[in-house]
Amino acid sequence: MVKQLITLLFLTSPYTFSQLGDSLLSGTQNPPVDSIITSIPDILPGQDSLSTPLITEKPDTISPIQGQPLTSTSTIIERQTFLFTNYRYTGDLLRSFPLYFIKDQGFIGQPNESFIYGIGNNGVSYLRDGVLWNNRFTNSLDLNHMQSEDIDSIEIVPSPRGFLYGPYNNPVTVNFISRDFASPEPYSRLKYYEGPSGEAMIDGLFNANIFKRWNIGLQVTNRKFDSTYTNSEFSTWQINSKLKYFLSNSVNISAYYGYVDSKVGLNGGVDVDSISRITSDINSILYEPLRAPVVSPNQKLETLQHNFVLRTLAKPFDKSILDLSLYYKYGLDETRNFQDSINTFKSLESKALGGLFNYFQRFGVVSFQLFSSYESNNFSDKANNTYQGISVFQNDEAYDHDIFNLGGIFSLYLLSDNLQTSLFYKYNNSLSDGYQSNRSGQGIDIKYELWNKLSFYLGVSRYENYELNDAGAFEAGAMFNYNNLFIDFKYFDSDYNLFKPEIFSGPSPAVARSLTNIKGIGIGFNYKLWMILLETNFSYYDLNNSISSNLPDYQFIGGLLVNDLFFENNLDLKAGFKFYYIAEFSAGYYFYEGDIRSEGGVEPTNKIDFTLAGEIKKLAIFYFIWENILNKQYYITPYYPMPESNLRFGIAWELFN
Repeated sequence: MVKQLITLLFLTSPYTFSQLGDSLLSGTQNPPVDSIITSIPDILPGQDSLSTPLITEKPDTISPIQGQPLTSTSTIIERQTFLFTNYRYTGDLLRSFPLYFIKDQGFIGQPNESFIYGIGNNGVSYLRDGVLWNNRFTNSLDLNHMQSEDIDSIEIVPSPRGFLYGPYNNPVTVNFISRDFASPEPYSRLKYYEGPSGEAMIDGLFNANIFKRWNIGLQVTNRKFDSTYTNSEFSTWQINSKLKYFLSNSVNISAYYGYVDSKVGLNGGVDVDSISRITSDINSILYEPLRAPVVSPNQKLETLQHNFVLRTLAKPFDKSILDLSLYYKYGLDETRNFQDSINTFKSLESKALGGLFNYFQRFGVVSFQLFSSYESNNFSDKANNTYQGISVFQNDEAYDHDIFNLGGIFSLYLLSDNLQTSLFYKYNNSLSDGYQSNRSGQGIDIKYELWNKLSFYLGVSRYENYELNDAGAFEAGAMFNYNNLFIDFKYFDSDYNLFKPEIFSGPSPAVARSLTNIKGIGIGFNYKLWMILLETNFSYYDLNNSISSNLPDYQFIGGLLVNDLFFENNLDLKAGFKFYYIAEFSAGYYFYEGDIRSEGGVEPTNKIDFTLAGEIKKLAIFYFIWENILNKQYYITPYYPMPESNLRFGIAWELFN
């Protein structure tokens, strides 16, 4: 049965869409200052129209069913927003969210840690169209392994609802919504950029209807970086293929296959202890790539992934939508370290077979949403040894883990749908080699929209996190979007636990840390006057213990740009300067691949970039960026120096359409 399922899943479906259109937000206007939006327009659950066809309805014309966000209270980052930024990889696409921080390791392709609502590795569920994409060992995702050009929009679930989605009760959920459309004619797109030290990326996409009811898509991405410091090279190949069958306007069936082959040097950063034995002026060597010693000159990480998804989208009744997915995920992470004639080797294999069900139905002023998932995991230590003194498994070379979830949301709509009140609940059952745990959680939230320009959100939840500790979240926020002014305000207060699933010290595979509390404020402010655009993001965190001190007290990003149409509206230009400031913070502890170590403090850092993105006749976007204009020498993660002043350019071009 499994072999038959895998054979079916190998067939693939198109989620591609024109670079100028967002399939999720089809038929809606973008915010006037290219900002993120925090209310989801007409096509979402709870609205009268659940899907806006991309092709005008004609006799015998098939209209694709668009995948929906998980919830109508989410923050949505539109594709049109990040298309006009000089992003390197998927982690950069989240920068417009006020409560987002990247613990950047400087070297291209490194597994940077991303923080959302103040929570980083082991606490964020990264989904792709509702399916958990995390590494099942680390309960984290290296965002270098998610193809940026296949993303239509990004959904960030409010913190009170974060635990609802995915197999684990993670406090934060991010859902990448893939590009999805059916073009009447073949469609192709090419993106390329390059920078210093051999940095380059090329992405090619092709989509076409092969028969009236069949559509195929293929996308290939290659990124690489040669090296600056010892053992900092990076290379990755990513392929996804898709096949979609339009059974009718009420039922669409699609299949997806994704492949990742990544190799990166994990040098551990600059070895400042060795430098201190040579000179008291550490900075005199720290920022010299040819002279600076690194902690691990020979440690490599190789990642191989095969991802299969079979998905059905249907509208069985009026004002309803059904999302049913079956998936199989295979991952192999191999770490090698050749040093002093000793080969330390770790090879961890994971297999996840699962399915998920999500059904939404509205009746008059009420709606309900029912979702459930089941996943069976198998973990294997292919090397059958220990790594850096840490036992991967207690007794055996393999271990199984099964997870079942059941949850629902009940919503009431009043005041012409401007007021939405929701109750939500989730039950989680986990079975791991005879150890069983049951967890549950519940919450309530309210969303109120006024004149389609001002909205408010208030929510609270309590749930059982890892080791059955009581966790929860509170969030209050407001968003104002009128003419050329956009303001987004968020306040949150979260209690949570994180765990290291690859280290097993007891009967449960989840090793919880002590309960952590973090509070924060995020503010996004954008204003456009004539052709001058001011974009700002500010975040502040109230840190109550050392574990959370991976975050700075506050972060500010500001941009002053020219943004307008030129040359008889043939050029859509966005160009100007961006300023980044990160306050002083104690870097705390660093967790990745079994490596646990204390880090030193980080002084305040700042830099200025010049960025330019211009779209020509809605067919091609050219990019140019001058990073770190003042050539600041700094690091965010000790001790990984950030790139010196450099230039990068690229183009995204729709070909032969």
